[in-house]
Amino acid sequence: MRKVIQYLLDYQRKHFDWKVYLSIAIFLAICITINYWLDFEDSYIDRSQGKPIKWLWMFLFHIFPYIGVCLILLTFGRIENWISNKQFWLRLGIGFGILALDRSFYGYTLFTDFFSRQEFHFIARCINWSSSLFISVIPLLIFYRFLEKDDNPKIYYGLSLKRFDARPYAILLLIAATFIAIGSFMGDIQSYYPRFQHAHIPLFIRETNWPNWLAVLVYEICYGSDFISVELFFRGYLIFAFVRILGPYVVLPMAATYCFLHFGKPLGETISSIFGGYVLGIISMNSRNIWGGIFIHLGVAWLMELFGWWQNLR
Repeated sequence: MRKVIQYLLDYQRKHFDWKVYLSIAIFLAICITINYWLDFEDSYIDRSQGKPIKWLWMFLFHIFPYIGVCLILLTFGRIENWISNKQFWLRLGIGFGILALDRSFYGYTLFTDFFSRQEFHFIARCINWSSSLFISVIPLLIFYRFLEKDDNPKIYYGLSLKRFDARPYAILLLIAATFIAIGSFMGDIQSYYPRFQHAHIPLFIRETNWPNWLAVLVYEICYGSDFISVELFFRGYLIFAFVRILGPYVVLPMAATYCFLHFGKPLGETISSIFGGYVLGIISMNSRNIWGGIFIHLGVAWLMELFGWWQNLR
C-alpha cells in the first residue's frame, strides 16, 4: 500500500499543474453537461445500433476527448508536438478502431434463430459482455507483437504478472467498498444496479429450468470478463502504447476517454470514473502491469452488483 501511495504522491509532485488540470476539468465538465442534458450517447448515437455507421460514431465519440486533452497538454507545453508524429496517429487509429468495433458490436443477433425470444435476451447480454475478450483483447495482443518489438522486458500492455502484489489493491478495494455502500442509497444507482436485473433472467429460467443462482453466476462471469478488456485498453494500451510519445502525461487523455466510456451510467459514477481512471493509470504506468486495475475494477463492479441487489431487497 505504501508503494501505491508513493506512486501517486510522486506523480503529483512532478506533474501537477493547476492550469492544465483546471483546463481539463472545464473541458470534461462541458462534455458531461452536454451529454447528460441532451442524453447524447443514448438518444443519438445508440439510434444507429445494429448499423455499420455505429462504428464511426463510436470512433469519433471516444477519440474526441483523447485528442482534446492532448491539445490542452500541447498548448501548455507539457508534451512534445505529436501532430506530425506518424506513430501517434497509427496507434491512435488502431486502438480507437478496436474500441469502436467493440462498442458497436451487434454480432449476437446472429444467434437469434437458435434461441426462443425468452432465452435470447439473456443470451445476447452474456455474449455482448464476453465478446470483448475476442474483439478487443486478442487483437491488441496481436498488434503488440508488431508495434512494440523493442519492448524489453515484454509486458504485453501490462498483462504480465511479474512484480504483481495483490495486497495493496485489496486495501484499496476495501476503502472503495465503503463509498459504494454509501452510494448504493442513491436512486439512480439503485435503478441501474444490479445489471442482471435487466437481463430478463426470470424469463430465461422459466424457459430453460436453470436454477436462478446458476443464471446469475453465468451472467456475472460474462459481465466481469468485460472489465479485463476495459483495463487492457485504458490502463494498458492507452498508457504503454503512447507513453514514449506523450510521456507521463499520457495518464490524462486516458482518464478523459475513460470518462466518456461511462456516459449513460449514473452521473456520480461518470464523475468518479475520472478520478478512478487517473489513479489506476498512474499505478499502471509505474508498476508496468494492469492486474491491480483488473483486481479493483472487477471488485468494484461485483460490489456494485451486490449492493444494488441488496438495496432492491430492502
